[in-house]
Amino acid sequence: MEQGIRSVIILWLLLSTVSSLHSQSAGDIDTLSQWRVDSQLANSYGVVYDHFKYFIDGDTVIGATEYYKVYKSGYSYEYEFSSHDTSEYYFYERKYSGVLREGGNRWYTTYYPDEDVLLYDFTMNIGDSLYGGQITVVDIDTVMVDGEPKKRFHLLGAGFGGLGEHIIEDVGATTGLFEPLLFFENTSILYCYAVDYVPLWIHSGYFDCDLSVNIKENVSNGSITCYPNPFTTTTTIEYELIEPSHVQLTIYNAIGEVVYKAEDRIMAVGKHSFTWSGDRLSQGLYYVVLRSEDGVSVVKMIKN
Repeated sequence: MEQGIRSVIILWLLLSTVSSLHSQSAGDIDTLSQWRVDSQLANSYGVVYDHFKYFIDGDTVIGATEYYKVYKSGYSYEYEFSSHDTSEYYFYERKYSGVLREGGNRWYTTYYPDEDVLLYDFTMNIGDSLYGGQITVVDIDTVMVDGEPKKRFHLLGAGFGGLGEHIIEDVGATTGLFEPLLFFENTSILYCYAVDYVPLWIHSGYFDCDLSVNIKENVSNGSITCYPNPFTTTTTIEYELIEPSHVQLTIYNAIGEVVYKAEDRIMAVGKHSFTWSGDRLSQGLYYVVLRSEDGVSVVKMIKN
């Protein structure tokens, strides 16, 4: 009897040890995140332009640590200096890009098997350095992301020749997600950051957040429309369901703030429409997002 009890205790200890090895989770990064990036790589023959977005799909365990798996989709093309010609577009739906995890307000990735590499440290202070001292944090202020103030780290250093690049808390760098802050022939820019197709941060050099970088985009724009568009005071929003579905309809402004949210409810098959008044809102771009069991549908509308 005592031997049986000892065996149970030993087995419990072994299981507890195995569990603790895999207890380091991937963290609090929103798994619906999308990072829209533009990049270009110059060589002696021409320039390769790449337009894509990163997104999270699933997780994996490397060593004893759990990471989110990050993929990219988009297209690229090349401009040749000699012929002044642009080659055909190359589309890619889904390419494995890397892994990502969060812990202690820091983001980690891995470049080598079983090696945890610090990607971003959102606890930095003024004077802290990156890349062995090549880049320095010279100022820290805040920027609104999803209605919340987030730290924005102003950087000074080699590669970009002065102020202009930043690291934004819970978003990443203005050069991209995995793209280096040091660059010369290779340059990149974070176009925008979105969650579930809703932009929460847009680079100051862009007007809106264009996530449609693939010919086989997951989000459907055909099942929801609004007219007139642009509108001045009111517009009619119409959508169609192919089966009874739990529906959530939300309208966001250009920086991801909710300006309207309909009551969640089950809707019948067929077309549905209602008139929405935005007369109290300022002029600009808005996103109508319909979430149902069919997926996510998004339409942009402009108020004049």
